[in-house]
Amino acid sequence: MSDFPELDDALREVFPYLEEVARRGRSAFTWRTVDEDLLTAQLSFDTARAAGPALTRATPDGGRVLVFTTDLQSVELEVLSDRLVGQFAPALAGGVDVESERGVLATAVVDDLGFFVVQPVPDVRFRLHCTTATTRLVTEWVQL
Repeated sequence: MSDFPELDDALREVFPYLEEVARRGRSAFTWRTVDEDLLTAQLSFDTARAAGPALTRATPDGGRVLVFTTDLQSVELEVLSDRLVGQFAPALAGGVDVESERGVLATAVVDDLGFFVVQPVPDVRFRLHCTTATTRLVTEWVQL
């Protein structure tokens, strides 16, 4: 028995949970560098920044087109009034999470042709976290 009986009682109550708390702590620690393991796709084209009167990649309803690229994969994103329509190139099935600085806003399934749809259009700064069988990447942060 120690000189601090209250401390003894408190430790006795949490002792059964120590292994679980330690496991969760180690697990959280491994996530600290998760973004460093991802490729970052840089914004390489944006119709909002393109110069010239005729934009060959402009959409019929005046939507915006953004293209993010890495050495292995590119993601084309068309911004419509009510949704985002995207495609991976090369075409691969997978998934997309639309992430804000506060967490995941939406999740979309990417079909075998590389297409995906996200609704609604984010009204905050966001990035895409894209996963396929062979590639994991995040896009640069953008604000529409």
